[in-house]
Formats: sequence, C-alpha cells, structure tokens
Amino acid sequence: MVKPYLVLLKPRVIWLLVLASVAGYVYAAPVVDWGSLLALVVVGVLSSGGAAAFNHVFERDIDALMSRTAARPLPRGLVSVGAAFAYASAVSALGVLLSLAWLGPLPTLFVVLGWFSYVVVYTVWLKRRSWLNVLAGGFAGNASFLTGYVFGRGTLDWPGVLMSFAVYLWIPAHIWSLAYRYREDYRRAGVPMFSTVVDQRTAVVAISLLNIASALYMAFLYVLFGGDPLGYVFVAPAVGLTLYTSALALVKKSDDAFWKMFKASSPALALFLIALVLH
Repeated sequence: MVKPYLVLLKPRVIWLLVLASVAGYVYAAPVVDWGSLLALVVVGVLSSGGAAAFNHVFERDIDALMSRTAARPLPRGLVSVGAAFAYASAVSALGVLLSLAWLGPLPTLFVVLGWFSYVVVYTVWLKRRSWLNVLAGGFAGNASFLTGYVFGRGTLDWPGVLMSFAVYLWIPAHIWSLAYRYREDYRRAGVPMFSTVVDQRTAVVAISLLNIASALYMAFLYVLFGGDPLGYVFVAPAVGLTLYTSALALVKKSDDAFWKMFKASSPALALFLIALVLH
C-alpha cells in the first residue's frame, strides 16, 4: 500500500515546484554544489509533498464529488483520514527541519511561506470561499523559486523577485484552464473557481489573455536576465506553444481547446526554467 501515500504527495504537480527551486539555485549560485542541489531537491519534495498531502486531507469531501478527483486515495478509502493527516504532518515537519539543517534560515523562511500559502491560505481559508483562492495561494510558486534563489545567492534581490513572478503568473492560467474544462465538477462541489463565477465569454477571454501574458513575461525575463543564446532554444518554443494554445482557446472556446492549453502549460514553464538553468 505504498502507492496511495506517493499519490498523496501529488508528484505530477510538485515536480514543477521542485524544478523552480533548482532553477533559482543554479541561476543564483556562483558555483553549483551538487550536494547542496541534492539537499534542495529533497527539501522541495518533502515540503511541497507534505503541503499536497494536507490538501488531500482538507479537500477529501470536495474530491469525492468531482469526477476528476474521485479516485484519489482518501475518497476511495485507501488511506484513513488520521493516517493521511499524520503522514502530511510528518513529511512537512521533516521538510522544514531538513531545510533548517541543510539550507539555512533564509531559504527555510520561503519554504515555510510557500507551505503556509498553499495549505492555509489556499486550501483551508479561500478555496471554498472566493475565486481569489488561486491568486492568493499562488505565492507558493514564488516561494519555491525564491527558496533556491536565496540558497544560491545568500540574499534576496529584485532580479530574484521578478523572476519568481514567472511562476506566480503561470499558476492562475494553468489552474483556471483546468477549472474551465471541469467547471461543472467545480460547480457541483461548490468551489468558486473563476470559471464558475463569471460568464463563459469572460472566462474564455480572461484565462486566454492571462496565459498569453504569462508567456510574454517569461520571454521578457529571459531577455532581461538570461544571457545565454542557447536558452532561447528553450524559451522560444515555450512562448510559441503557449501563444498557439491560448489563441486556439480564445477562438474555439471549447473544452478541448482549454484542455490543450492546460496540457501545454506545464512543459512551457519547464522549458523556461531549464533556460534559466542554462543561463
């Protein structure tokens, strides 16, 4: 019964947050230390995975009502609520303790802020109350990048803050394109996602334009802070793919088009982060 506990960590979601931390570290560090990089990855998996496990615990009733999430471990009874809560607590605490021991106080501050943003602000406080849940909880994306960045540089500066917002801007377009595709699920569960509280035309235009803005911001950042021409080999297709799928969603206004936009968004962010690694 190991697999359900791995699913609780949301590996298909948190890998991008871990990659954001890695990109921040490699970009900011004068010299990459492979031991430090491994420590950062372990901390990222534990802290992000622990937060994801708490999300499973607090949203188990919502998950049971939605076709996309009904097969998760808690709705299916594969893991008890008590065991999942204890697991989430242990994994999260281990992530923070190892961060303090291996990364230091400043990176750990961002580890804790990212955890708090996702678990407390997004999941517990706003998910069921306001469509602003994603915008408020999106700081978890900033925090992931900044954890690696301050670990590598030893301090926080404006370039790091500006680059972290590439992840922040990506999050709402990514989640809302999924929520548009499954908007009836969210309505049935009573979750006020953006696509469920505005009319369809407004949702289509706003989500598509936000996705375009996210891609253009990534391009702007790489021109400003990138430097290595090789990085454009990764940034260009990331921007092009995002612009194409966003335009398709804007024109077709179909669930299938928004699903394509959602599926393209993760590779696009990954390509941008890889470009930063190659800077």
